[in-house]
Amino acid sequence: GQEFAYKDLIEKASKMPVPKDPALKNYKDFRVIGKQGQKKTNLKEIVSGKMKYGIDLKLPGMLYAVIVRCPVLNGKVKSWDPASISKVDGIVQLFEMKEMGDQIENRSGVAIIANNRWSALKAQQRLKVEWDLSKADANVSTASYYKLQESKLKEKADLIYNEKGDVVTDSFDANAAGVVKAVYRIPFVAHATMEPPNCTAQFKDGKFELWGGFQNPGKVASAGAKYFNLKAADVFINLQPMGGGFGRKLSADYGAEAMQIAKVMEGKPVQLIFTRADDIRFDVYRPCSTHQLSAKISASKKPDQWQHHIVISPVMDFFQGNKGNPGWFSAEAGGGAYGDMYYDIPQLRAPMTRTMPPVSLGWWRSVNFTYNNVVIECFVDELAKKAGMDGLSYRLNLLAGLQKGPIKGGSVYDPRRMENVLKQCAEKIGWNKKRAAGRGVGIACCFYNHAKAYTAHAFEVSVNKEKQVKIHKAIVVTDIGTVIDPDGLTNQVQGSYVWAMSALMKSEITVLNGAVQQSSFFDFEVVRMNDLPPIDITIVQSTEEPGGAGETSVPSAMPAMMNAIAAATNVRVREMPLKRLGYSFASL
Repeated sequence: GQEFAYKDLIEKASKMPVPKDPALKNYKDFRVIGKQGQKKTNLKEIVSGKMKYGIDLKLPGMLYAVIVRCPVLNGKVKSWDPASISKVDGIVQLFEMKEMGDQIENRSGVAIIANNRWSALKAQQRLKVEWDLSKADANVSTASYYKLQESKLKEKADLIYNEKGDVVTDSFDANAAGVVKAVYRIPFVAHATMEPPNCTAQFKDGKFELWGGFQNPGKVASAGAKYFNLKAADVFINLQPMGGGFGRKLSADYGAEAMQIAKVMEGKPVQLIFTRADDIRFDVYRPCSTHQLSAKISASKKPDQWQHHIVISPVMDFFQGNKGNPGWFSAEAGGGAYGDMYYDIPQLRAPMTRTMPPVSLGWWRSVNFTYNNVVIECFVDELAKKAGMDGLSYRLNLLAGLQKGPIKGGSVYDPRRMENVLKQCAEKIGWNKKRAAGRGVGIACCFYNHAKAYTAHAFEVSVNKEKQVKIHKAIVVTDIGTVIDPDGLTNQVQGSYVWAMSALMKSEITVLNGAVQQSSFFDFEVVRMNDLPPIDITIVQSTEEPGGAGETSVPSAMPAMMNAIAAATNVRVREMPLKRLGYSFASL
């Protein structure tokens, strides 16, 4: 019954001899790994609201900071009016926030420092700032950006990948006779973590100390230190529990901004907070993208000359800096277009075209799979219909000729595991069952290669005349190899279901006159409890190498639902969110 912290064992363990051929425990004898009901030491604090996150931190003498940021990317502070907040008590100082460059990607703005959070927030609402938009694109809108992306489909691509992920110079003719072609649109979306970004920072004796929740603290330390001509070792980070990350807290912007403020307020700890409006309007968003897929159907009914033209702004332009680097396209093609196609498609081209976005970008839960896998799985269903086959049989036909082996990205791909999750999913949904008119079933799958995970989703839905979608049955089967924590895995799969349905049906960031229009959950919508029924989860029992679960059940949920709607209505939807097309959830 005794407990020890790992840190207390490291020194003694380091002095022990390393065994040459250790006998590994048989998985049948595991007492912790893969067992239900393992004790979570912080569960009571989380569910009772007593858990302390970064935003709850209080330090002696701490000040509070907010920033009035320019609403348009690349806009600059021209001036501000201190008199506009003269009636707000507790204000300590105002100063201009500088843009900190590559890998930080913060905006120009005015920092407000106060001795209490309330005063800082009130001043943020009232401060009048005049912006210089001479170098900003204040005319761009969502509509104009989509129009730009669609126009790029007709132009020469920046580079082209083939089925091996190699750069080539030739592409296929998407307009040739007999070619099936479809264009899909994926919108900008925010992360909307329950705990908005925040960071407490102190600059003292030439060094920084930070407190906050970060998914990539090393990047915060290195990028932030570089701006101040310091070393990463001069930044000490006290990691705090995160109230949600989902990729938002991979970015260094909020940590680096806190460092810039702490440098001005030298010696004092200062907590920088994002309001919900700040969080939605100044996120690092999932990129908006336009996809044109085309293929011929061969005599064997399999796709021939498959082409997936992706028009997108690479996240790596912002995450790694060095904007315009052609190497960044590889990250955007992953998930089926960068030598990692998981179906038997021997001839493949993936033209890649860059467009510069009106907002900063970042990785979003399930990264490139959240667009590439989605459109691939929808297009497979469209090809199945053209070939006169159902979506399940067509997928199994595309898997039948493949053998287990390495795939681009380093993972070993086993098509039999993919077949297994598809077949189990189909059996659970009752794939071959006859259904009443107006009901439809859809299926989709995903090989999440770097997480070594195989997942399939299936939905049974009905859609009424008002385009209200009712989910009658939701199924997911996932194989992530050896499961470490079944309860945690189940939680991740359930959360992925909610996440995916929000993105599919409701969530979207739109831009008008260069500025994000949404500011909170009333206009950046997520699904509610009365929208979704429970999802039936099957976890494949396996002794294979453990894979990942935090993102792997997100991608295939979206195309499975889109395929089900198409089956129920005989209308193919090719853009998200579906509310753009008049669809909504029917209340349960």
